[in-house]
Amino acid sequence: MGKNEIVDSFRRQLCHVYGYDEHVKFVGTRNPPPSAIEIKASLEPRDFLNFAIEDSIALEKERNRINCLGNCKRAIDSQVDRLIARLGFRLLARKQRWNVPRKIQFISEIGVVAPRILHHVNQLRNLLEHEFAPPSKQQVEDALDVATLFISYAELVKIPSMNWTLASKLSVRYDYDEMVFHFFEEDPSDLPESDLSPRVSLAYGEDGFQDFYDFLVKIVPLMERKHRFGEPSDAAAVRSDGATNGGSHDPSRVEPPVVAMKKSIRGKTAKEGVCEISGSSSGDNDS
Repeated sequence: MGKNEIVDSFRRQLCHVYGYDEHVKFVGTRNPPPSAIEIKASLEPRDFLNFAIEDSIALEKERNRINCLGNCKRAIDSQVDRLIARLGFRLLARKQRWNVPRKIQFISEIGVVAPRILHHVNQLRNLLEHEFAPPSKQQVEDALDVATLFISYAELVKIPSMNWTLASKLSVRYDYDEMVFHFFEEDPSDLPESDLSPRVSLAYGEDGFQDFYDFLVKIVPLMERKHRFGEPSDAAAVRSDGATNGGSHDPSRVEPPVVAMKKSIRGKTAKEGVCEISGSSSGDNDS
């Protein structure tokens, strides 16, 4: 098969797992939903957030207020970079020198973070970028609240997987360093390193790359959410495979789904705080 036939076959088979045909028309299924993975980035936004929290202990001092604001900005910027890396667009963002507003726009277009939260983050960054007057205690506390909620929310975000092995063994692996999809007719995890040669590859800039990327990060999550309401099955039809450090695929590592851990934020759990700023319910139904 040629490149287009392999890509089309993969899309068709993955749609079938969720009960859709190649035209994304629901036809019914008994297959179980696959699970997305958490891909780690090298930056640690919570480190900067912890520095900001330490600075906030004595906000009556102007120096502490300024340092706290600076660390809030670093926490937000590094978390934005981490999301870009997990979404597989770090290479392009670096090459084209995306500024933070452009990165936030990209994240908003993908739809993995609630728009209202991104709006609060953008407003805060504009304040930090353009205001040079000494910040008030209230401004610093507000900034710390927004940064804390954004970091906590982003840590719970479920990023769509771009590494898959289907029941037919047709597999795709995404190279995060080069922005290339590699397609295999066998599960790469079962192959010796000497045989890890993809059948075809689809790189950023080639016809079909953006369409296939959008299929994995936008269409597949929608099918997955709808599939959750369907009838479960014991048959394992598909799995998603992991990549480490936001980089190239590591066949030896398959990471579990993200576990939503509650963290204390000024007397509230991370979930409660995120729900408050996003305007959603604080019940147990996560989106």
